[in-house]
Amino acid sequence: MSARYDAIVIGAGHNGLVAAATLARAGRKVLVVEARDHLGGMLGDKDFRVAPLPFALRPDIVKALKLDTAVIHGAPPPPVLAFGADGPPLKVRGGAVEGAETALAQAYAALHARLGRQAGALGAMLLAPPPDLGRLRPGDLGGLARMALKLRLLGKAELRDLLRIALSNVWDLLEDEIGDGPLAGLMAMDATLGGAMGPRSPGTVLTLLYRMASRSPHGHGLRVMPKGGPDALVRSIADCVKAAGGEIRTNARVEEILVENDRAAGVQLADGEQIASPLVLSNASPKVTLLELLGVSHLDGEFVRRCRSMAARGMVARLDFDAPAPPALRGGGTLASGQRLVAAPDMRAIETAFNAAKYGSLPERPVIEATYDAATARLSVSAQFAPYDLKVGWSEEAKSRLSASVLAMLDEVLPGFGATTGAARVMSPVDIEAGYGAAGGHWHHGEFRIDQLLMLRPFDGAARYRMPVAGLYLCGAGAHPGGDICGAPGFNAARAALGAKGE
Repeated sequence: MSARYDAIVIGAGHNGLVAAATLARAGRKVLVVEARDHLGGMLGDKDFRVAPLPFALRPDIVKALKLDTAVIHGAPPPPVLAFGADGPPLKVRGGAVEGAETALAQAYAALHARLGRQAGALGAMLLAPPPDLGRLRPGDLGGLARMALKLRLLGKAELRDLLRIALSNVWDLLEDEIGDGPLAGLMAMDATLGGAMGPRSPGTVLTLLYRMASRSPHGHGLRVMPKGGPDALVRSIADCVKAAGGEIRTNARVEEILVENDRAAGVQLADGEQIASPLVLSNASPKVTLLELLGVSHLDGEFVRRCRSMAARGMVARLDFDAPAPPALRGGGTLASGQRLVAAPDMRAIETAFNAAKYGSLPERPVIEATYDAATARLSVSAQFAPYDLKVGWSEEAKSRLSASVLAMLDEVLPGFGATTGAARVMSPVDIEAGYGAAGGHWHHGEFRIDQLLMLRPFDGAARYRMPVAGLYLCGAGAHPGGDICGAPGFNAARAALGAKGE
């Protein structure tokens, strides 16, 4: 063994860095080992970010780690541009809509406010381990009591409404409340982005509420660009790790999690170096952590079966297009740097795209989210739905076909963009899997659905961060509460490890 640490964190994605900072600030000697040559994981690659438009770290985490709020939460984001089939886009800022008919704007505002309150009540669950219903501890009871109080404060009518809609599909909710169109398309996009579910899939209201529960000072579920861009967010957390005495190593790929006497003993790197630690936290996906780095010989058969059966097949491709100037918008004006654009004209368009992908084909008209970065002169696009297990395989021809269909969609909302753009770069779910330790190329390391949330995340028997091998914890997006750029899985896992007896 070349060195010994109190804790080793595998992966310097934002969750891994949050976990390391939490442990280091608690006085632990921490080492972060990152396979790539940069920090930040899917957020941190300047050449091709998987997550070009972040959400925001939860304010509780920013406060606990004493991070600079002005940097992390940035300025209030510009309005989201929601494009319909024709005409100028609707401008949406939280629950306020510009460009819609008065009655529709009012109905949307009322729905957004109600869902925001319900998401806020559910948000009490995000910064605590999910309860172990088979063996409730005092801490679990306290967390459940806090959530119960927040739910009770919603009032009878709103609590009844939450129980009515939570497990239903977002199509029915939005059709009833605001009808189909670009506003419904925007909310349905938030309910399905990154996952293998369409608007008609059961449980998509719950995923929308989860996303809205990711709260910044600017509102529920908003994408917030840190001051200085995503790099500033990554740098801020990494600086916190180092200031507390932690170490970070890049180009250090973990080949194996070492085990002695049925407990974690450290890691072995690809170059053969062994590093000792009684505590290992993995920011890689559950399947990669347990089946590849740890190995099935340390797990019982039923646990392995559940891990292998976990739904984690990505449905989003990332594309970057050269954009030497801010793209012109249909209806006038240009796309501002850092502004979010959603081309999902209605829920039917999203469901149609999903129908193609669930049978292993590329949709003719993918629905897209895009943002322009003036600093890199690049338009970054997330295209739904692009299946991991594409029937024809992810060849260069398939990528070119996807790029062409995305460009055709962009030309509808950014007139003439296809004629002005240069090279396109495409990252399929298979590429994401290969580059970021995310089995199936899934952004969230596993589906956001009712059988993989709360005490069932990442799967039954593997919740609460601690794995069957003592001293091994999951701290990435596959753990509760899940994906997006919020930092909660890393924060919760580190606190669970600090509070564990005998660790």
